Amino acid sequence: MPRTFQNYLRMAAYAIIFSMNGKLKTTLRAWPIIAGMTIGICFLTQSVAKLFGVDLPDQQNIDIVRQWLQHAFDSAKNFVTCTFLLTQVLILLPVIEEAIFRGLLWKLPSRPLGRRLSIALSVLSSALFSAAHYIMQPFPDAAFLALFFFGLAQCWLYAKTDRIWCPMLNHFLFNLTNLILLVIPI
Repeated sequence: MPRTFQNYLRMAAYAIIFSMNGKLKTTLRAWPIIAGMTIGICFLTQSVAKLFGVDLPDQQNIDIVRQWLQHAFDSAKNFVTCTFLLTQVLILLPVIEEAIFRGLLWKLPSRPLGRRLSIALSVLSSALFSAAHYIMQPFPDAAFLALFFFGLAQCWLYAKTDRIWCPMLNHFLFNLTNLILLVIPI
């Protein structure tokens, strides 16, 4: 009997990994495209604004994260603060934001409503996602439009894979990419 149970567990694990494999490939293939598109739109927005004499700053929270990362190793207290910040930015926020904006505001209501309303809900959830990044800081800045398109891309990824962990993983990779770009002097 234990041998049969082990075989059942092994087959279940293989089934999970096999079904996850295609979704993981889709997510990992989409990540550089979505990240590049989002970062590119942000730079394009800044460049176009400068042509018209408007200075669009980076998001304030980017400056805060940049300062914390620069001083992370100055003391143990800063290291603990930075570790908390990284956990928040890389794990907690992607999970919560995707659960709210892609799960509750997009996927849950769009299932019974059909394709046309699904597209409208993806626009609405993406606009709310972008606007949510401005609750505690001045508006506008260079990232608003880019975050809107990031939200749309996340809806597409969720629709393509039908798994919430795929946009969560993509969001994690996007935030990690931005953190690495903050640390690397350009």
